[in-house]
Amino acid sequence: YEKKASINKLQFFRFQKTIIVLGAVIPVLVVFSPLFETFKVLEGKGYEVTGIMSAIISAVISVLAGFDKLSQPQTFWYNYRTNEEILKKEEYYFRFRVGPYREVSDRDAEKMLVERVESIISADIARFVQTQKQEETKVSDEDDDGDKDNNGIPDKVDS
Repeated sequence: YEKKASINKLQFFRFQKTIIVLGAVIPVLVVFSPLFETFKVLEGKGYEVTGIMSAIISAVISVLAGFDKLSQPQTFWYNYRTNEEILKKEEYYFRFRVGPYREVSDRDAEKMLVERVESIISADIARFVQTQKQEETKVSDEDDDGDKDNNGIPDKVDS
């Protein structure tokens, strides 16, 4: 869980940092486009180039934001980190024979550890499945307005 949490955290921060930096570049391009003309850097093409560059950067931002939304690294990062902490706590309870492991034989404590860890993992899987079902329902509900593309224009008009 720790490794997967770290991977998702890294992916989330990469997406967000890239989106922030690229988002900041667009206004800079727009502001400096008159200077390109003034200093003849792009010889009459300054406004065209900055427009094209702004459009490309905006498209890249949209794609990155879409990938971020689809892969949900922030959600997975939080989930893995939470489960890691719960499992770590369970390990400490077992190792130091506190909580539910107090005054239990070694064999019973080991059985209890396995059962409790399996319960934690099962609960995690159940939460994941439930979240996926809620997401599917949410998307399905959004499409019930006849707008399958979610572009605000109904896909078919009743006559």
